[in-house]
Amino acid sequence: MTVYKPKNSRLYHYDFVFKGNRYHGSTGCAAKRDADRYERDKRTEVALGTKVKPSITWDDACGLYWQHRAKFSADSKTTEGQITRLREIGPNRLLADLTFVDFNRYVAMRRGQTARYKKTLITAATVNREIQLARRIVRYAATSFSGPDIEWTKLLLREPKERVRELTDEEERRLMESLGPDLAAVVEFAILSGQRRTAIITMLWSKVDLASGWAEVKTKGDVWHRFPLTPRMVAIIANMPKVAPQVFTYECERPAPKKGEQVQRIKGERYPFSRDGWRRKWACALQVAGLTDFRFHDLRHTAGSRVTRGSNIKVAQKLLGHTRIETTSRYAHVHEEDIRKAMLAAESRIIPEANTVVSLKPAGNRQK
Repeated sequence: MTVYKPKNSRLYHYDFVFKGNRYHGSTGCAAKRDADRYERDKRTEVALGTKVKPSITWDDACGLYWQHRAKFSADSKTTEGQITRLREIGPNRLLADLTFVDFNRYVAMRRGQTARYKKTLITAATVNREIQLARRIVRYAATSFSGPDIEWTKLLLREPKERVRELTDEEERRLMESLGPDLAAVVEFAILSGQRRTAIITMLWSKVDLASGWAEVKTKGDVWHRFPLTPRMVAIIANMPKVAPQVFTYECERPAPKKGEQVQRIKGERYPFSRDGWRRKWACALQVAGLTDFRFHDLRHTAGSRVTRGSNIKVAQKLLGHTRIETTSRYAHVHEEDIRKAMLAAESRIIPEANTVVSLKPAGNRQK
């Protein structure tokens, strides 16, 4: 037996002979599994005559990355959920024993799952973000422990071309005219603030400071995001009746009995917006306004694009609450008119006469 626990010792020791030489000592491990792994690494080190990195399980690698890196990031809540799912790749497997097949099997499994709160499959982008996190975990652990050599780029799924859709001024006018006053307030606030639908309909009075012009909403990963209020946004909030903890409420048009967790609704009373109860009115408003291929989330795209065009992308990042500037860049659409203005500005700096209007009419016959 090369791994054993001496009497009155809580740690396992190793003892083996290689080419006539005896190697023995403490593994520093209290668990038999860890001690066996240590002893195996020690044998490899002796056989190769070089110092080799010790082994670590995939579960331990995930925990190591979480404790030293991920838990301190701005999007730690989201990352924690991703790491919990990634542990399923093989919690008791050694990091160095994981292969491309193991990660590819995880990609296939995730691609076939349904997104939470939705009836659609997990997107390619979501799976790719998790694989990129797995790569960071492996690379971080590999600085101290032996790890696998994975072709990460071959694991990434093809993501669809970026969808660009935002409101024009004319479309905004038609949409606002098609909405009732309660939903119109939510939509206008979304266009001005750039916040997500769920964040807006769950915004609390206790998280709003109209005097100082600030508000806080809960975003993805249960993270609180603070943003400034413009005078128009202050006016929208101030005009909302204070009848519930939530700022935005609607007036019930049709009574409904209590059903399951849903409270009884009385006609004429005001209630907070539910997650999906307003979708029928939203769909009708889009039809009346003549808007096609438009989602509520496109209001956030509209806000991000407008803010970016009026300032710089870092301002839009702060407003939208993105932790990565790459995410914000998807909202910073460049329009043809923006390109034209930039070209004219560059031209005027090079050619002073660029702003001079030149007649292209034929000169006609000249007198000799």
